[in-house]
Amino acid sequence: MPTKILVQKSKTKVAVQFWYGENQSLLQVELARWQQEFYKRHPGALVERIEYGGAEAISKLSQALKSVGLFIETKLVILTDFAQKADEAADYIAEQIEQLAPGIFVIIVETNKINNQNKLVKKLKKLTAEGKVNSKEFFNFNPRELDDWIVARVKKAGGKISSANASLLGALVGNNFLLLEQEIGKLVAYASTREIKAADLDLLVVQKVEEDVFAVIDAVGKRDFKQAIRKLEEQFAAGTSPQGLVGMLAWHLRVLWQVREYLDQHQRASAKEIASKLKLHPYVVTKALTQIPHYHIKKLKLLYQELSDLDVKLKSTQLDPQMLFDLFLSRLATTNSAI
Repeated sequence: MPTKILVQKSKTKVAVQFWYGENQSLLQVELARWQQEFYKRHPGALVERIEYGGAEAISKLSQALKSVGLFIETKLVILTDFAQKADEAADYIAEQIEQLAPGIFVIIVETNKINNQNKLVKKLKKLTAEGKVNSKEFFNFNPRELDDWIVARVKKAGGKISSANASLLGALVGNNFLLLEQEIGKLVAYASTREIKAADLDLLVVQKVEEDVFAVIDAVGKRDFKQAIRKLEEQFAAGTSPQGLVGMLAWHLRVLWQVREYLDQHQRASAKEIASKLKLHPYVVTKALTQIPHYHIKKLKLLYQELSDLDVKLKSTQLDPQMLFDLFLSRLATTNSAI
């Protein structure tokens, strides 16, 4: 499961950004931060947002890229879903990008999975290789990378949080970076100059998708696959991304795996001891212990492998994500020897 943000940089100043990838919430967080920095560097700059909608959008794009105007020195133009949908205007858009007027900056944002064979996508990748465009692909984070991101964001916001409490925050919120930004802001403001404590999380952070992810794993452990499907359907209906679900399921399985291995070696270990040794929050360990009776190592390994296969299929095929999740659960239901 690749997890890093890939960035290709030019040695010279580049005015065009091409941003895409499965981790859309992180993309939106970075976009908001990028705009803030842009305003700081260019006070009074004009920002235009254009979402692709056929010929009218191309006309708006043409006007937006012509000049900055008499009283405006800089302009930021944010284009949404042009790379995938504006195939008929690929040559024109690429030409406009290559000859931008001074003072104009462009961010091309894709909210859906890109097709590398798409005409405009190929042109943007070529311009990236030539140093005329900066490309960023946003992947979902694994649990350790999510923890590190939270620690770094809290520090940048002027606060401090331990790895254990960063892990708990990640468990409560998941890979929803827009919500994480909000929660981090609240926690840093509340804690002021002291380190953020677990009690602060209990008081301020609302548990969201993690509860249903817990329910899915619980249902699989009890072989209640109808319940598991229902819980996944609720998450799709609520707008949770398929990759976000994979990330949270993987995090939960990793915790179960760690707890299972420790218990196999220390059968009388308490939740407090396990949390201390594994550097996990007691809340997370306590919940994991309720599911441990349903999971042995062989079962967890199989489940994690099936989840990895699901992750690959989500990234490499055009099949409906909900159907792929149903197939994932069907495979688990028919693998009697290990499940």
